[in-house]
Amino acid sequence: MLFAILISSHSGDPLYVTPVVRHIVRDPSITRQNGEKIHNIVFVMGESSLATHYGIYGYKSSNTTPVLDKYKEQGKICVIQNSHSAADMTRSSVPMTFSFFSPKQQDTLLSEKNIIELAQDQGYKTFWISSQDGTGPYARNYGYISEFSNYVTRGDLNNTENGIRSAQDDTLLPVIKQKFSDTAPYKLYVIHIYGSHQNYDDKITLQDVKELPQAITYDQSIHHTDRLLGEIMDMAKQELGDYTLIYTSDHGEIVGVGHGIQYGGYDQYNVPFLMYDPSKKYCNIAEEFEEKRGYYSSLVNKYILLSMLGYPFSEPEIEKLIPDDIILHSDSKVYDYKSIPQ
Repeated sequence: MLFAILISSHSGDPLYVTPVVRHIVRDPSITRQNGEKIHNIVFVMGESSLATHYGIYGYKSSNTTPVLDKYKEQGKICVIQNSHSAADMTRSSVPMTFSFFSPKQQDTLLSEKNIIELAQDQGYKTFWISSQDGTGPYARNYGYISEFSNYVTRGDLNNTENGIRSAQDDTLLPVIKQKFSDTAPYKLYVIHIYGSHQNYDDKITLQDVKELPQAITYDQSIHHTDRLLGEIMDMAKQELGDYTLIYTSDHGEIVGVGHGIQYGGYDQYNVPFLMYDPSKKYCNIAEEFEEKRGYYSSLVNKYILLSMLGYPFSEPEIEKLIPDDIILHSDSKVYDYKSIPQ
């Protein structure tokens, strides 16, 4: 079902596109909605993050992830060792997590309920807090999804009083802290950061340079994301108490080159994936999928989120829903992951 969109303006913010009506159709994979629900879900979507430059993935050249290293050593997070995105560009990869948009079914972005709507159907108050804009040809797909949220703020939207600056992830922290204090019993937070997108040097602070003075700028940007995640988790513990957190990235990065490169190889797909999951239930789903397939695909993200929201999916069910390891490449063609252009 395609439906109309309306151009409007709010509080002096730039013009943007707003959904007029909610979707009616649910994806046919959703057959139950009576599962256990997590009270507070925090999903941090990173940007251009190459897993092999993370200390938690064995990187030795720089101490890029001291905060996550500590969480891992203490057994507080699970880290999926072999994870890849299903696209090498943000405009395709982010919708694959927060809607049923997929390499072979791209029309579902407009025709079916997205994850934000499905969360609201389960009684969740939803928040989308982003340092990335949501308009233009490279951002509109996920900007569109964001505007279904009960609360949304981006660098280009609803930002008159928030002071969020595009590409400056630290400016999200006051808004995150404020919204973490919301008293709704069930809440879903999507935090979309700029992470390690080029130019790398405007994603870091003097603290990152001071702590990693000999590191390349890209590694300093990962160090910055590591610190940001630590602050978000500290605030979540203080304000939310009972919460589960997922962190991953939209895609990887060819360091010094970028992503969305036709013959760029696998670095632009290799992403981190980790969870703070006290129950271990959702970590087990991800780990079992990786163990059986030898990899974890970001196409699984939505099903783990749905399970947290009370739409239960077991690992065998997810495996049947994702029979092939396919990706949507920057040339808009679908490939088996083992056969991407190089």
